[in-house]
Amino acid sequence: MSTSTLTNSVVSGRVVAVIAVAGLVTSGVLGFLYSFDDARAQWPQVPPPAQDALTQSLDLDRIDGFRYVNDSQVQVTDELGHKFAMKFTTPCPEFKTAKDFSLVTESYRNLDRFTAVSVGGHTCTFKDFALEH
Repeated sequence: MSTSTLTNSVVSGRVVAVIAVAGLVTSGVLGFLYSFDDARAQWPQVPPPAQDALTQSLDLDRIDGFRYVNDSQVQVTDELGHKFAMKFTTPCPEFKTAKDFSLVTESYRNLDRFTAVSVGGHTCTFKDFALEH
């Protein structure tokens, strides 16, 4: 092998390596920047603090059914037929198509005191939970 052939192969190998590294760095930078286009992908949404709470032993013992009123309110019926207005601090459109929901507590100390509902993967905190008149 001559010196010129050896030098050409080393140079071409280095050029290929530089192009490969540049491609990897570019794809990493573009992927990083693109991942922040969707605001929901950045941080999970933290619901606002609840302004009211449902205490199971005082308010109602069993929820028999619920009806979507609008994005900020759901009507809940207990086993005795009493209707309650469940109002939220922020709109909760997931209730429009919901078949069920989960009540959420703030801590392990008050397991019968609920301050939010979880529906469709989102948590909606209570603005007001009261018996309808």
